[in-house]
Amino acid sequence: MATQIRRDDIGREGLHTKPALLTLNDALDLDMDRANRLYADHLNRYLLQIFGILGLDLLDVRAAEGTTLHLADGRQILDFSTGMGVVGLGHNHPRILAAERACHERRVLDCTKLSPNKLQAALAYNLAQILPDPLDTSFFATSGAEANEAAMKLAERIQTPKGKRKFLCMRGAFHGKTHGALALTTATDVHTGFLLGVPKENVVYVPYGDIDAMRAAILAEAMGDKGNAIIAAIVEPIRGTACEVPPEGYLTQFVQLCRDNDIVSIFDEVKVGTGRSGRFCAFMHEAVVPDVVTLAKTLGGGKRAIGAMVTSRAMFDRAYGNRNDCNLHSSSFGGLGETCAVAIETLNVLYDEALIDNAAEMGAYLGQRLQELKTRYPRTLIDVRGRGLFRAIRLNFREDLVSKLIDVSNNPVFLTYQTVLIGAVARQLYDRHGILVHFQPGARDILHFMPPFVVTCAEIDRLIEGLDDIFSRGIADSALHFVAENARRILVLPWARGK
Repeated sequence: MATQIRRDDIGREGLHTKPALLTLNDALDLDMDRANRLYADHLNRYLLQIFGILGLDLLDVRAAEGTTLHLADGRQILDFSTGMGVVGLGHNHPRILAAERACHERRVLDCTKLSPNKLQAALAYNLAQILPDPLDTSFFATSGAEANEAAMKLAERIQTPKGKRKFLCMRGAFHGKTHGALALTTATDVHTGFLLGVPKENVVYVPYGDIDAMRAAILAEAMGDKGNAIIAAIVEPIRGTACEVPPEGYLTQFVQLCRDNDIVSIFDEVKVGTGRSGRFCAFMHEAVVPDVVTLAKTLGGGKRAIGAMVTSRAMFDRAYGNRNDCNLHSSSFGGLGETCAVAIETLNVLYDEALIDNAAEMGAYLGQRLQELKTRYPRTLIDVRGRGLFRAIRLNFREDLVSKLIDVSNNPVFLTYQTVLIGAVARQLYDRHGILVHFQPGARDILHFMPPFVVTCAEIDRLIEGLDDIFSRGIADSALHFVAENARRILVLPWARGK
C-alpha cells in the first residue's frame, strides 16, 4: 500500500528541501574555470573544446556595450561577430534596456493564449508598414529556423492538395537545424544520423544564383497537365555561409519564375534582414516582392529570441483561412509580450537613429578598406564579398606550403589544414588585436565580419590594421603560434582533451 504523506510532513521529511542550487548572483560572478567545468559536465564538452581551440573558452565578459566587450581582466574586445548577426543594434542598446524596464514597471502580460495580445498586433502592424505590399500578415516564433518551418508549413497547406510534394532550395544554403528546415540546409553536413522532416527525395537542389539551372529543375519536375511537383522555392538573398551576393536581377527572376509555375517563393532574410544589408531586407535592393519572407536575429534587439514569418493576407487565408484551421500552426513562446515590445522598439531605433543608413555607409567603407587589403596582399586575399555590414574575405591558405612547416595528421584537435589556418587568423585577431570575428564550418576559407550597425570608421580601421599585421607576418606564422598554443592548453586544461 502506498504511504500517504500529510501536508505538514512536507519539509519535515525533506521532500521539498532546496537542492544545492546556484543563485543568480553566484551565476553572474562565476570565474571562468568553474564555469567551464560546469559547461563541460552539464552542457557540451566538445563544443567547449572548439571554443578553446580559438582561445575563447576563457572569454570572461563582465559587460557588453555597443561594439565593445569588457573583459574581467580589463581588456576591451571589439566585436565584429555579434552572435553571427544577432546584435545589430549593438550590445545592450539603451533604448532596448529602457523598453524592458518599461515592461517590468507596467507588469506587462507576457503570455496569453485565450485572448489577443496587443503587443503582437502592434509588432505585426509595424512590419506591415516597413515591408512592401502585400506582405502584411505575420506569425511570430522564437528563432529563424522556426520562422522557416512556419513558411514551409504555410506553403504545404496551400500546395499539397494539388499533388505537389517537393521543395526547391539552393546548394550551400542554411535555413536552420530543426527537422523541416534541416532538409533544406546543405551548407555543411548536418544531416547525418537524422530522420529529415522532408525526405531527401522530396527536395530539389540547384546552384545558388543560377536561374537557368532553377528553370531546368522546374521543367524536370513536370507532372503532365498538372503542372510541376514543387511546393515552394526558398533562397537567401545573400547566401549566409559563403557571404555570396547573387547576380543583379536574380531575385526578380527567381520570384517571376515561381509565379509563372505556381510555386511559393520564400526569401530567408533571417541573417541579413532587419537592416544589415543597408536596406531593411536584402531583397529590397531589387524591385521584387516574394510570397513569404522570414526574419529573426536583429529583430530581437540583441536581447530577445524572436523570429517572424511574414506573408500576404491572401496567402495566409489560403492556408489557414477559417476558424477550424486558424490555429493549426502555433508556438507556446512565439510572440511573448515583452519580446514583442523589444522588437517594436528595435524597429523604431533602426529608423530614429538612421542605423540602416549607417549600415549602408559603414558597409561601403568596410568593403573599400577590405579591397585595399586585397590589392596589398593579392596572393593571400582572393576575394572580398558581401553587402552592407555583412562582409567576408576569401583567403588563399597555400596549404601545400604550410604542410611543410606543420604536421597536424596526428593531432586530434585539428581536422584539416583549413581548420588550422582559418582558426589561426581568427585567433590572432583576438589575441594580438582584441577583435572577435567568426567563420562557418561549411566555408573554412572565408572569414566573416558582422559588426553592429553602430560601428564607426575608426573601429573598421582597427580591424583593417589587425588584418594587415597578420598578413604582413604571413599566415604560416599565425598557424605556428596557433598549433603551439593549442598543444600547451591540452596539457593544462582538462576539458581541452579528447575527441
